[in-house]
Amino acid sequence: MLTICVSQTKFKLLLTTLLAINTLTINAQATDSLILQHPVNNFWKKDFVKKTTVPLVLFSATALAWPHRETVREVRNRFIPDFKYRYDDYLQYAPAAAVLALNAFNVKGKHTPKRTLISYAFSMGIMGAMVNGIKSTSKVERPDGSSNNSFPSGHTATAFMNAAMLDKEYGQYGYPLIGITGYAMATATALGRGLNNRHWITDVLTGAGVGIISTELGYFVTDQIMKNRGMNAPLKNNPVPISNNPGFVELHAGYAIATEKKLTGTAHENIFNKDGFNLGLEGAWFMNKNFGIGGELAFTSFPLNSEHAVLDPDIIEVSNGLYTQALGVKYLNIGPYFSLPLANNWFITAKVNAGISSGSNGNFILNIKPEYQNEFGTDELPYARYKPKTAFSWSAGIGIQKRIGRNTAIKAYTTYFGSVHKFDIEVLNDRDNNGHLIYEPLPETLGKTKYNNITFGLGITAFIW
Repeated sequence: MLTICVSQTKFKLLLTTLLAINTLTINAQATDSLILQHPVNNFWKKDFVKKTTVPLVLFSATALAWPHRETVREVRNRFIPDFKYRYDDYLQYAPAAAVLALNAFNVKGKHTPKRTLISYAFSMGIMGAMVNGIKSTSKVERPDGSSNNSFPSGHTATAFMNAAMLDKEYGQYGYPLIGITGYAMATATALGRGLNNRHWITDVLTGAGVGIISTELGYFVTDQIMKNRGMNAPLKNNPVPISNNPGFVELHAGYAIATEKKLTGTAHENIFNKDGFNLGLEGAWFMNKNFGIGGELAFTSFPLNSEHAVLDPDIIEVSNGLYTQALGVKYLNIGPYFSLPLANNWFITAKVNAGISSGSNGNFILNIKPEYQNEFGTDELPYARYKPKTAFSWSAGIGIQKRIGRNTAIKAYTTYFGSVHKFDIEVLNDRDNNGHLIYEPLPETLGKTKYNNITFGLGITAFIW
């Protein structure tokens, strides 16, 4: 009897111990689970944030670009002053036409044609009211001086409104390349407005933002009215894992700071670079989630400060001073791209590229005093001309990127660019009997300029999964 009691006591003690160990194990596992679980940031998951991020980036870019819009226009006037191809009058409607064509061929989108048409009508009405309202109050003169209704660009707003609709109906429904194509057509429309000298860069940036936000508002109103009516069944539940290969195309713009402030080797002393801007298109194909090969086609421009240029006494007698056209460099660099996926759809990106660059030709122009304008036959006289030679270039950059949609992301980045160009420089020496200007070339060793700069900017990325 005593033995049985002792055995029962040992059994109870053993059972209690096992239960305690099991409880501690479960608690430890739960604790480990909490520790290992990635924190969730709900801010970027909010529908409002997803829909407004890209327009806010575009509006912010407008504010940053406003002081430089004259410089951007000067680049256009120097390289392609006679560009007159009005394809943008028609291309703005191409994404909307694509929606109609796809429906005509029974390619189902996210909504039925009737609901899509209602959403489009609301979007068009909102976009028209916003564009015309801002135009009538801002009264910004067009670059070509034809009217005072430049800001924002209605063509660009229409193009991006149509592109956003195409993306909503098909790009986000299972055809990502269709959505990317729509935005490519909208971007081409925006470029056309600038190249045709009808809009400033600030006009098209704001127009793009207005177009996208108008579509979001139009679809929001339709959702409130129609609820679930007119919605097609999803093709499949196809979220893209962050571990997929992040191939992409990207538009970016940034604030460029020259590391060499002194414009050395020119015909004048005390001419300095000002801070400028960078615009570019880049893309890469990734063989895995971390490594890819790609390239960048971009342009950087730096205005020049010539207020303290040292001029000969003879020049000062006939001139009120000179002004200089901006330095510009365009480049094509290729090389490896890197991507490190983080929690909550964040990425760290990097690149190391190399290639070729070519600088833009330019002039140092004298402002001729009124009393000498008849003698020279002009009020402005090119005093010196420069032509940079093609050179080797390289760039290295790093960025932080946030995916805000299935195929879209925004990125903040910094890039270092380097190239050294020799210059052919000619200085005005005399005039012949027929009044033609005679320029004297300077020794080649005098003309050498570094275009090294650091750019800080923002990019809009379209993933090609």
